[in-house]
Amino acid sequence: MLSIQIIDYCEKNFQNSKQILKTIFEYKKLLLSENLKMNLIGKKTEVDFDQRHILDCIQIHNYIGDYRNRILDVGTGAGLPGVLLAILGFKNVHLVEKSAKKSIFLNNCKSRLGIQFSVHNELIEKLKTPKFESVVARAFAPIVKIISVTKHITDRKTNFILLKGKKYLNELELVDHNKFNCKLYPSLTSNESKIIVLNSK
Repeated sequence: MLSIQIIDYCEKNFQNSKQILKTIFEYKKLLLSENLKMNLIGKKTEVDFDQRHILDCIQIHNYIGDYRNRILDVGTGAGLPGVLLAILGFKNVHLVEKSAKKSIFLNNCKSRLGIQFSVHNELIEKLKTPKFESVVARAFAPIVKIISVTKHITDRKTNFILLKGKKYLNELELVDHNKFNCKLYPSLTSNESKIIVLNSK
């Protein structure tokens, strides 16, 4: 089952909410099942999975824009938020994960769920692709590091949509605000967290 909050959110925001909810539920089952064998998410967060992981990730759809945009999920881990963005209908999602085991899990999700995204089992610094319109990240690295390690596959048109916890202000202090515009948006899942959107000036 999915929480009432997830169901309400999807029904209010997506026309094909029934199919989306069905696929999210299947992804949740796959992830929790595999988490018994390997560390995809913290065991303590399983209890509050819908709020802590699903809602936290899907809330960023509003900040990405065009569903055809090339989206990079750097350090995706269990596919959060990349897999969920693909489930929501984003057509060109690329997941970068250095762990071979996690990459196998992600490819298994793709085939089992019948959704489309690309999995890159390599270090982000070695990824060679065209530039991305959007970069998303969650629990990967400080903001300045995310900007640094993706500079070869981003440009002035790239938006960074980053899910950050209570230390976000410390990270923002290190960003060159002469080069980047920065907007902060409230998170639906925590008063201490923010969705940070950065783009070049």
